[in-house]
Amino acid sequence: MDSKDSDGESLANSALTTLVSGPLRGYDLLVVTDDHSHRQLDVDRVVAAAGASITPVVVASQISILDTAHPAHYTKSTHLTAILIFYDDPTGFLLRLEDNYHWNPKHLVLLCLNPQLNTTAVLSQPVVQRSQFILLLRSAFRGDQRSLLAYTSLPTQLNSLGHPLIQGPLGRWSPQEFPSRESLFPPRYRDFGGWVLHLSVWCNDEPLVYFLEDGSCTGQNVDALRIIADKYNFQFSLVHGTKDGKWGSYEDEKLVGMLGEVQRLEKDMIINSMLLTHNTLRLLDYTYPHTIDTYGFMIRIPPPMPRWRNILYPFSRLLWGLVFLTMVLVSTILASLHYQLYGIRDPLGLALKVAGGIAVQAMSVRGVRAWWAKVLLCFWWVVVLILTAGYTSNLVAVLTVPVYPNLLETVYDLAKDDIRVAMLDYGSTVPTYLRTTFNPTLAALGAKLDMGPITDPFNLYGEITKQVVAGTHALIVFGDYIDYLRQLHNVTQITYVMKESIIWSYLSWFLPLHTPYTPQLSDTLTRLNEMGILEKLYRMHMGVILSPNLQVRGDGVLNLEHLQGAFIMLVLGLSAASLTFLLEVLISPRPRPASPSPSRPSHPQEY
Repeated sequence: MDSKDSDGESLANSALTTLVSGPLRGYDLLVVTDDHSHRQLDVDRVVAAAGASITPVVVASQISILDTAHPAHYTKSTHLTAILIFYDDPTGFLLRLEDNYHWNPKHLVLLCLNPQLNTTAVLSQPVVQRSQFILLLRSAFRGDQRSLLAYTSLPTQLNSLGHPLIQGPLGRWSPQEFPSRESLFPPRYRDFGGWVLHLSVWCNDEPLVYFLEDGSCTGQNVDALRIIADKYNFQFSLVHGTKDGKWGSYEDEKLVGMLGEVQRLEKDMIINSMLLTHNTLRLLDYTYPHTIDTYGFMIRIPPPMPRWRNILYPFSRLLWGLVFLTMVLVSTILASLHYQLYGIRDPLGLALKVAGGIAVQAMSVRGVRAWWAKVLLCFWWVVVLILTAGYTSNLVAVLTVPVYPNLLETVYDLAKDDIRVAMLDYGSTVPTYLRTTFNPTLAALGAKLDMGPITDPFNLYGEITKQVVAGTHALIVFGDYIDYLRQLHNVTQITYVMKESIIWSYLSWFLPLHTPYTPQLSDTLTRLNEMGILEKLYRMHMGVILSPNLQVRGDGVLNLEHLQGAFIMLVLGLSAASLTFLLEVLISPRPRPASPSPSRPSHPQEY
């Protein structure tokens, strides 16, 4: 064996021993070697020499790594460090490893034992650039001495020739220079160096992304991304629309729309309202959810009930029945007892007077002789006073404001009703969920769900809103976008939002799979959310796109129709008084004509 190779092996063994017993002590390790380095290094002996205090170490060959599917939660774990040791060119192995979607260690160490190998080409491999933190230890000669040089990869920075700094020097390897794990892995994307991220975006996603009058895009997420861009020194471009004209969904075993553009690396990020689904979790990177919301229903307000029935609306049917029954019982019992005990000549008249007290709220008690009956009437008059006051006030209210049938406020009510359900076909998983769920109520909604195609990207909900206005469909819309939609189509006075909603869903930003700076952007976005900045941006942009009188119904001006209650009450009162007077005339006994008194003879002296 050449003395230089022997020195290289000794240096590599020393460095590996220092790593596993020093900065990486206490972390899970996955050590992968090629055949040449496996013969040069005794990895098992190095691990054993590090002591029993380190956590488990997995030692594997390149072939076994390709044949074994390590779960993503293991390889991407913060507690794991992957160490690739190689002497021969690993490009072939790395290209094959690129097909393994689960391989994406957060911390990656590359230990190159061959000083002649082009390590810049190794670092340039996409599967290597997946890792958020990278350390390269490369064997090199300084004269006759062999040493290890430390590098990282900073693709957003430029070298002296204006090229990306794929291999950025960290200095000469020594335990004193790299005492901790943090010193081994400096942040790679602390400064993006003015990079431009190209966004796949639809600028009609209020309030997250929407058009200004000058044609530019703004919104809550645009402002949030601008804050992050200022922090990390990058720029971004917004181009409205996608090549296939689709929003984003999973169709025919592939992603389309914005999701497809990002997956194919045509664009770098999505900041529109895009939901976390099984397919997006599997095929894309995503930030921690910044919004949790539900799907609501926009429904046409039914026409008001007939005006002529207003006199019955203040009381329910049960209350009307109880009032009538009580009135009949009280008047009948009181009149019957007086007829039996005191022999009054007009029991029917007394009964009508007692019953009529509920209308006139006053009556004469001259026909009531017993003290107990007068006490009973006192309690009856109190009840009458309460009933008439409640009826009068409620009647004025229902005459002033139109009375509507019971609105659909629960998913169960909507499922039982004849109205159908509509949703825009933009790739949501809600239709699939409603049609496959075992919940009978949600399944009933799925059975009558109609999907509306996107016919006009600049007026997404135009056709479906017409169906809602016609009263044939209830529209499913995500989050607070439903409020903007009602105002946009000027239907705030004729539609309402159902109280109950369905399916909690999460909104995230999406990036290409295995983007190394995804965790960094995700952490910053989460900080903005936790500090309330996203909420402030949301309220600000909602104030821009929504008018202050969004929920106002009517023009706020009183007219004759609103004041008809008092006049109707007057007519009802006069009608009731006339009817009572007529009944009194018909049933009251007529007085007998008085007999003429005999004439007294005139006294003759008076003449």
